[in-house]
Amino acid sequence: MLLLILFGVSSVIFVFLYLYYSQPMNYVVRLGELGFHFDPKDQKGTYRERQLERVKRLRKVGELPPVYPNGWFCIAESNEVREKGIKAVVVFGEQLSLVRAEDGYVHLIDSYCPHLGANLSVGGKVVNNNCVQCPFHGWVFSAETGKCVRIPYDSGTIPEQAKISTWPVLERNHHIYVWYHCDGLEPQWEIPEIEEVMNGDWKYRGRTEHELLCHCQEIPENGADLAHLNYLHLQIPQAGSDVFELKLTNPSPRLYHYWDGGWEARTGDEAHISVMKLQQVMMIGKTQLPLTASLLHAHQIGPGIVYMHFDFGFWGKAIVFHHVTPEEPLFQRARFVMYGATNPVFSRFFINSEALQFERDVYIWSNKRFLKSPLLVKNDGPVQKHRRWYSQFYTEKSPRLLPNGTVSNQVKSVLDW
Repeated sequence: MLLLILFGVSSVIFVFLYLYYSQPMNYVVRLGELGFHFDPKDQKGTYRERQLERVKRLRKVGELPPVYPNGWFCIAESNEVREKGIKAVVVFGEQLSLVRAEDGYVHLIDSYCPHLGANLSVGGKVVNNNCVQCPFHGWVFSAETGKCVRIPYDSGTIPEQAKISTWPVLERNHHIYVWYHCDGLEPQWEIPEIEEVMNGDWKYRGRTEHELLCHCQEIPENGADLAHLNYLHLQIPQAGSDVFELKLTNPSPRLYHYWDGGWEARTGDEAHISVMKLQQVMMIGKTQLPLTASLLHAHQIGPGIVYMHFDFGFWGKAIVFHHVTPEEPLFQRARFVMYGATNPVFSRFFINSEALQFERDVYIWSNKRFLKSPLLVKNDGPVQKHRRWYSQFYTEKSPRLLPNGTVSNQVKSVLDW
């Protein structure tokens, strides 16, 4: 009888744990919650906020590249803006409003009404399919063209300058993207569609999101910095993400990751794409642990999108969409979203492990200085090749960060040229 009771209790606990850990992960880290090191007395409240501001003010960032590259950038996941909804979006230092019309299409517009400056994402309403009505005086603007189509209390001619900026957007793979080019050029490449995601064969497995204080180029540059993989990421994720706690002085831990791979840029019509191939396995001493090997083909598409194609062998295949969005010159929003034909518990374990490894880099990015001419040795990896490839997304007019904190060129939509 006792054995039956114990078996029943154990079964209930197992089912509960399985149901809990099979739920898609939603893990969000805000700026200042990770990546900075303060004394224990500085960890909470207003004093911590002042310390964070002090770090930002005193940090040497180096001779930075332009802060807003040309390309497609993720501004939201599709489920973040419902039908007839308006979502406030910050990108390129601009406050914009993402609108989903009654017909389901998305539009991106400037947030400020040209009448008296009200913010359309605060109380504005979607009307007449794809128009936005200002909450202040009721002026109605087309989210497709930006033009004012109605002033409810005035029957006269609508002034020609009564319009707001619109931005080119694209919805693909359950994400929404905006196109930016400092020279006013139309989109130069397409964002590939992943069939298994769009037809539902690969299920949503979870997401992570981090707010970072660094230059947007620093993050994808990791793909070419192969040497850091077997150092910063040598220990298994369960060793934690805090670099102060990692035993980096131990070059041969008993249980560790082994990484091997390479990076290369494509040419011709695919010159905006680079590929990192990476093999990973967990080791105990010199013995490979079974069922831990994985293959990664990471396709970077322009400056802000990475498609991480994973083959986990026994555990199945998946894709992780990795997006870096420059909201301000040195403020990035990094998202990882996973879809796959993988066991949900394994998927949650993988996403959590990926987040812990990523957060080790967050400590580095949040405090490092950009070196225009780094001191590299033979086995560092093709860092300079990556920088030359990435430089194609800058032109002479690309906005740069000035000493006073402003940018050199005003960001505007290509539709305003």
